[in-house]
Amino acid sequence: MPATSQNEPLKDIKLLITRAEHQCGPFAQKLTSLGARVTSHPMIRIGTAPNPEKVRDCLMRLEEFAMVVFLSQNAASVFANELSQHQQKQKMPLFGAIGSGTRSRLEESGHVVEFVPEQSNSESMAETLIKQYLAGGHSRPILIIRADRGSAVIPSALTESGISFVELPIYRSLDRPEADSSVLQDLADGQFDWITVTSSAIASNVARLFGNHLGSTKIASISPTTSAAAAEAGLTVSAEATTYSIDGLIEAVVRQVECERASE
Repeated sequence: MPATSQNEPLKDIKLLITRAEHQCGPFAQKLTSLGARVTSHPMIRIGTAPNPEKVRDCLMRLEEFAMVVFLSQNAASVFANELSQHQQKQKMPLFGAIGSGTRSRLEESGHVVEFVPEQSNSESMAETLIKQYLAGGHSRPILIIRADRGSAVIPSALTESGISFVELPIYRSLDRPEADSSVLQDLADGQFDWITVTSSAIASNVARLFGNHLGSTKIASISPTTSAAAAEAGLTVSAEATTYSIDGLIEAVVRQVECERASE
């Protein structure tokens, strides 16, 4: 086993990362800086909104909503790009983001984010959102900006609390239809130590495209929700982030790698 250091705790560890293509670069750079050998194989791509007219309509009347909540960095990015095309002056509602990455993307676009849940998952977002709404004495609906697929936790919680809302699928999350043949061969040959999964959709597609080729390759998950989707798809998760972010996912892999090395 090659010697490692605190600066390179993932030295010579081979990882396959599966985020959308435009998100792989920064993720790969962080892993590489820790000594890892990284291959990118995006499992989803971002498509246009299923109903562009609804997107335009909602963006033109944001002031009619009490709050706008963003459930992913992609949702924040697409929102910022779409909003920049509309020059209409209007009063902005309160903005909420599901995690620090989503908040940062909104802030980069000049928006103030009023609240972020304690944990970057749907359950924590629902709890925070309901508390914020009731504490503020709001009556106008909430606008939920998200992908065209995902967890129903937040809509269900709002419905149970009697809070009106509008869901706005601002982009499509599209599965990669086929795996790269060279990556499949490398998996079959045991060339990867880890595969990372950062959403339920990615976990499901990893199982679909790679399930018969994983061998001893371990799965690292960004959250319990993603881990549950992975398990439902037949995958075994070996490391799970305790802070539901890319940095938390990396920390989980580092912990597991260090634990395995210590036991050798």
